[in-house]
Amino acid sequence: MVFRLLHRTKNWRHTVILNVLVFTVILLTCLIAEVNPVSAQQTEIAILMPSTASGIPEGDVSYARTVSRRFAQMLRSIGFTADELQESSVANNPRLKDNSSKPYRLIILPLNSKISISTVPILNSFVARGGKLFVTYNLADEVASLMGLKSIKWLKAETPGQFSSIRLDAPDILGLPTNVKQSSWNITAVESTTPQTKIIGHWYNSNGESTGYPAFFLGENGIFFSHVFLSDDIQTKTQLLAALLGHLIPEFQHAIAKREIDMITSIGHIKNLDALTKFISFSELTEAKEDLQSGKTLSIQAQSEYAKKNYHTAMTAARDSRNALSKAYALSHLSDETEGRALWNHSGLGAYPGDWERSAKELANAGINIILPNMAWAGLAHYDSSVLPKSNKYAEYGDQISQCVNAAHNNGIQVHVWKITWNLEGAPKEFVEKMRKEGRTQVSAEGNPINWLCPSNPENVKLELNAITEIVQNYKVDGIHLDYIRYPGSHACYCTECRDRFILASKLKIQEWPTDVLPRVGKHSSAYTDWRVEQITRLVRLIHKRVRGIRPKVKISAAVFGGYPSCVTSIGQDWIAWAKAGYIDFVCPMNYTEDDTYFTDLLENQLALMPKDVAIYPGIGATSSNSLLKADAVIGQIHLARFLGASGWAIFDYSSNISNTILPAIQIGVGRLKSTPPH
Repeated sequence: MVFRLLHRTKNWRHTVILNVLVFTVILLTCLIAEVNPVSAQQTEIAILMPSTASGIPEGDVSYARTVSRRFAQMLRSIGFTADELQESSVANNPRLKDNSSKPYRLIILPLNSKISISTVPILNSFVARGGKLFVTYNLADEVASLMGLKSIKWLKAETPGQFSSIRLDAPDILGLPTNVKQSSWNITAVESTTPQTKIIGHWYNSNGESTGYPAFFLGENGIFFSHVFLSDDIQTKTQLLAALLGHLIPEFQHAIAKREIDMITSIGHIKNLDALTKFISFSELTEAKEDLQSGKTLSIQAQSEYAKKNYHTAMTAARDSRNALSKAYALSHLSDETEGRALWNHSGLGAYPGDWERSAKELANAGINIILPNMAWAGLAHYDSSVLPKSNKYAEYGDQISQCVNAAHNNGIQVHVWKITWNLEGAPKEFVEKMRKEGRTQVSAEGNPINWLCPSNPENVKLELNAITEIVQNYKVDGIHLDYIRYPGSHACYCTECRDRFILASKLKIQEWPTDVLPRVGKHSSAYTDWRVEQITRLVRLIHKRVRGIRPKVKISAAVFGGYPSCVTSIGQDWIAWAKAGYIDFVCPMNYTEDDTYFTDLLENQLALMPKDVAIYPGIGATSSNSLLKADAVIGQIHLARFLGASGWAIFDYSSNISNTILPAIQIGVGRLKSTPPH
């Protein structure tokens, strides 16, 4: 796979002696690893999931799963796996018993506001025999006593950007970064109850001023973080996690150092040094070759220090090596002028709220030519809308479409307004209640209300059309980008109006509603699936007709599920049919994954199905819930998209984090046109 993706070009040369040295040291290191294996350390971590049985709300339990997944992703990136334990089963877990031959060394509590009575003695015993805890956000009283802490209060950010970064100060923790960016909206204020538990990090605001609130505590029994790890600045956070775990459990440093060395030459779509050398040599850039040489030298140093068991020094050299090689890799890409280079912006405010001009200049400098700003939901608008309730963002920062369009067009960037359909998230409570009272919201198969507008309701269709119409009429946008243009899942919608409209359209006799139409089990499930698909397709068809009638050159696109045709049945989203009917101009499948093979498989299937006159810009999840990608991994997936013949790409999600981590790497390579110098 790697070699068929290399540039096709003339003969190449590389430093034979250096490569021999690299592979010799790698071989020696592997022999040492045989004698001193680290595999046993890789399963010594458990994540203790909260339970509704302990009185924790289902919503918090659900969010804890998200936090747990992110924790697991971060752990994997530094060489560890973690067992996910349900609280109801910990009493019977042999690895939590005092006589266990392979006990856990670390337990992570991702969002455990309460601990069951039966779990308390298990945690007490675990800590008593030397086990460590890593606790985030919630601090149950029983856990607080083990950590030498006391919870004071839950604190919501009083001003935007109040909790924007963390500055760390603990010189004895090797490899600890001094500053980590994280935009948190609230924290748990905590204080120490024992001199042994010390503050090692404080929260700072967006102006670089200390808030006075602690972010991290380190005690004899573990670590407490006053929020949860979010996806921003993930590379620095991963380094932070590695430093903290290596300090808590020194034996872990071996595994972390080995992982850092193993990952040195896994850059973008390339997985070994020889292939990386060939790829970079084809660029013929002096700077790229210099960075390549520097990376190789540092790699030898890392291997040598690891062999001498100087793990911290080995880690540092390995990171420096990978950074140099990543830069060389980034420099070795160029862009095609006709390519669509897009970024989603979920906030609708750009990367710098109140300053779209700054965002637009930054994007243009990085070679981005399309911005997809989220300006409207089903019940909320960040612009001067007469159709939807105006948001707090509009009240604070003004008309975001107007500001975005002016700034983007001044910098040669197209604006395709991201419109979320059906989903009422963020809508004013009174608006949602009004919709529900009028019978316009969805209902689950169990009869529970869902805060999404029902697609079969004509008034809801009219609302969506009118919202899009006013955008196209009042602003010089280049396109309308549809999202959530689907049902929330196979569990909806089964409201009484859906029943009546389905019976009227299908002429079928329904004896048991919704049993007769439920997926896979209902005798009329296939007919109901087709009917649901038509409800979604109808809106796309009407949007196409309405927009083309107002401004024919405005493009229509959609963010869609990558797995096709499974999305047709599960969420009623038949985007291939939309493309074949000519309703959309391009599509952005959300191919969010860290697995390049899966990304490639998805895109190959999509390109094979898509009509040739409809463009595909595969979505790359730099900071999505399904993937957390470093800059080189983002560039690697862009390379794969280009190789397979996609017309462009779209990255989720433009923010100050992406500005600091992804855009600089794009600017020197994939966003740079072939006619422009690298700097």
